[in-house]
Amino acid sequence: MVSLDARRIGQLENRDTLEAKLGALREGDMIKAQVRRFSPGEQPYYETFEVPYQKWMRVLDVLIYISEELDSDLSYRWYCGSKMCGTCALRVNGREILACWAAAEPEMTIEPLRNLPVIRDLTVDRRPYEKRFLELEPWIHRDEPYPGFPEPLTHREMRFTSKALDCISCAACYSACPVVGLGDLTRFCGPAPLVQLGQAALDPRDSRERSQELIEQASIFSCVSCYRCEEVCPASIPIVSKVIEPLKALAYRTARKKPRHPQTFLGIIRRRGRIDPSELVLRVQGLRALARLRWAVSLLIRRKVNPWATVFGRPIPGIASVRRLFRTFLRTS
Repeated sequence: MVSLDARRIGQLENRDTLEAKLGALREGDMIKAQVRRFSPGEQPYYETFEVPYQKWMRVLDVLIYISEELDSDLSYRWYCGSKMCGTCALRVNGREILACWAAAEPEMTIEPLRNLPVIRDLTVDRRPYEKRFLELEPWIHRDEPYPGFPEPLTHREMRFTSKALDCISCAACYSACPVVGLGDLTRFCGPAPLVQLGQAALDPRDSRERSQELIEQASIFSCVSCYRCEEVCPASIPIVSKVIEPLKALAYRTARKKPRHPQTFLGIIRRRGRIDPSELVLRVQGLRALARLRWAVSLLIRRKVNPWATVFGRPIPGIASVRRLFRTFLRTS
């Protein structure tokens, strides 16, 4: 796998970075925008527009020019235009961005967010996403009444909640998440609803028992920690490391019946000292994994699983130390 630094060096050598592309643009140069169009009852198609570049031009400015100056009936959504409301999220050249914040590129393919129904053109129906997080009741539940103002809270107590509070509900991470795209196979609620839930569930004042809704409703252990959500988050929230992983720990720690996925995950680590994706998939999904032949072949081609290592792989050299850590944890927990 090519490292990020190596890819960056290659981009610099070929003048393929966004900075290099924008540096080559002059005011009046034509930007080529290929926009995905869709109306109910019709097949989607791509329409190409040419827009004259202006200094500091954003993707939103390109869309406004198309609708106002080119007299197009293009449908898109935006309100604040200043990275606050999150409603202008869409995809440019395969990556989720905020149209009001991302710089216009010389050539762009502009598409709506994934994993949400498209109403028209670039406008998506946000109701499925909003329904998922409202089902999780993402507000603080108190056993005792509010004690009054001010309510003392330390930085340590709020270290996870404070990160989640930066969310602007743009749903970019929901679109980027590959597990959400699997639908009913995982029933994963997605990173965005979990960030909303994290604002309450990770707050020290919250007293609600959250393990059942995290495991059953949110299917939180279906998250594969691929970090795609963190890559596209316009608010730079460490979604996996500071929200989802603490929520996983909360769910596992408080659940009466430990969920199958983390138990299997920990069992493999204790036995081998490393995770084995092939064994994890087989033990969690069972025969269902073998029945989905096309999916299994795709995992093999992309080297996500290695049956050879599953059957013949040995524990890591330091396995004794790993097992000692597990014994220590079991004694202290």
